[in-house]
Amino acid sequence: MKVGIISRSNLDDRVYWSGTPYNIYSRLKSQKKIKVVRIDCLNNRLRKIYALKREYLKYFDGTKYDDAYNEFVAKDFSFQIQQKIKNKEIDFLLAFDASLIAYLETSIPIILWTDLLYSDYFRYYFKGQKIFRETKKSIRIIENRAIKKCFKVILASKWALNKAKQKYKSSSSKFCLINLGPGFNKIIIKKKINKAIKKRSKHKLGLISLGVTRKRKGLDKVINLNNIINKKGINSKLTIIGIKKKEISDKKIKFLGFIDKNKTNGEMSISKNLIKNHFHILFPKFEAYGIALVEANSRGLPNITIKTGGVTEIVKNDLNGYTFNSNESLNKIADKIIKIFKNNSSYVKIAKSSYNEYQNKFSYNVIIPKFLKILNS
Repeated sequence: MKVGIISRSNLDDRVYWSGTPYNIYSRLKSQKKIKVVRIDCLNNRLRKIYALKREYLKYFDGTKYDDAYNEFVAKDFSFQIQQKIKNKEIDFLLAFDASLIAYLETSIPIILWTDLLYSDYFRYYFKGQKIFRETKKSIRIIENRAIKKCFKVILASKWALNKAKQKYKSSSSKFCLINLGPGFNKIIIKKKINKAIKKRSKHKLGLISLGVTRKRKGLDKVINLNNIINKKGINSKLTIIGIKKKEISDKKIKFLGFIDKNKTNGEMSISKNLIKNHFHILFPKFEAYGIALVEANSRGLPNITIKTGGVTEIVKNDLNGYTFNSNESLNKIADKIIKIFKNNSSYVKIAKSSYNEYQNKFSYNVIIPKFLKILNS
């Protein structure tokens, strides 16, 4: 079976969308009965022009304009894809972005795989912002066309799935659920994770947060949480990976900046820092899914996070972490962390359980067979 994988960027790019297209591509490529056809590295020629409009509107009008979800740009992307698949034998096309397939003219069955429909992405991620009218219209048109063309639309959470079904009732039978895995290529076996968990300090608490955007990922709250824990008499150190600038000078905070997984030892560096800490903390304003949460579990870390979007479908209380309401006091969250940390047997239990949850539910060894089942249905 031949599967054509469509990506605007290079499929070997492990930074784009947290490396999700790369991970799906690399794992499908390893399947004996699957031959992968790369349809990537699309030319952004038209998008660059509209990017100027985006920056102009942002600077002079404070308006959010999307240069990718523009009908002319979407048509150009579809044209490029049609040229790449011309005269090629392909059984299925897999895309991760509706804007690439909306105007694609082909008889090949198309599958769209994403964490959240783009219309919902805009609604939640840019809530309260002034959205350019043309962008709203274009998203609606492009998304509607893409869904009509799709054989299946895969979403990563029941939350996103239900949103999609409510919006596109006539196409509800096309929507299905498959989780997304971590942005890591290397799988660390259970025996090594359990050994690492036991080696974690019983006297110094290690917190870690993965997040590129300080405000959206709630890093100020994470920093405040670490301060509160230290004031309660627990020696706690916070490691932050993602944000590029070290904006705070604090001996209790370690800024590692943005670590590029495309570079040698990039993934290893992130992985090692996760493994040696106790909890992964994520306090986002909104999160459709949360691949960082899965990455933490894959290294035996429980998550401490906020109830938003599809997060509560990844993190289950007492199983692989704890979720809190967005208005929950940091003092209460700190007390919860301290209580678990001070009872080593309780900590080891939830840390091991976090890895088990990843292995049973969020590993690509579990995810890819579900995708292949759709292809063979």
